[in-house]
Amino acid sequence: MLIAHWTFDVETVEGRRVSDATGGGPAAELNETAEIVPGRAGEALALSAGARAVIPATPGLVLSEVFGFSLAFSVQVTEEPTGEWRSLAYKPVAEHDARGLGLWLYPDAMRLRVQLFTIKGPDYADSRARLKLGEWAHVAFVVNGDGMFLYVNGKLDVAVPLEHAVITTAGPLYLGSEPTKPGFGGLMDDVRVYASALDPEAVRELATSEAAPSRDEEAG
Repeated sequence: MLIAHWTFDVETVEGRRVSDATGGGPAAELNETAEIVPGRAGEALALSAGARAVIPATPGLVLSEVFGFSLAFSVQVTEEPTGEWRSLAYKPVAEHDARGLGLWLYPDAMRLRVQLFTIKGPDYADSRARLKLGEWAHVAFVVNGDGMFLYVNGKLDVAVPLEHAVITTAGPLYLGSEPTKPGFGGLMDDVRVYASALDPEAVRELATSEAAPSRDEEAG
């Protein structure tokens, strides 16, 4: 079940706030360095090291392993690895609490790491796929009682079983930089949150519908 969707298209933007296109979720709040710019189709969220969009915590955006949940988005990374972990998405267990869900780029590679916080501590999954600089990619992170599953461009890239219960994440959702860590340089678009675990076919359909050309193809 889709519970929130931020397209970042101009009709959803008012000042530094971006409305949820479903009408049911909170507005994303842009900090002073995040921007809305032309994207692959419509507009997109432009981010840099300290830029972020913050989606306030609401009861509707509490993510629970019991029911399953999914986070899906399109991303175009435009900077080379910087030697630091660069955040794409971050959601604490509660405001100013431990990290419940995180997704980063490796310090020295265009690979992804996802994390969930369990009753025994953090569990990680690292992508085998590498994002391509300047090209759009679709990423989906799916969680259910069996484990966590990372999809890249509609294909299952890595699956990790969960041996311990996942702590429910009820804090705000950060896109881009965390409160104390840098984010990535590039664009993010079509951010969707589901209160269910998407199946592989649904992820494929979503990735296909959001497929877009690279910057070179757009320029050509």
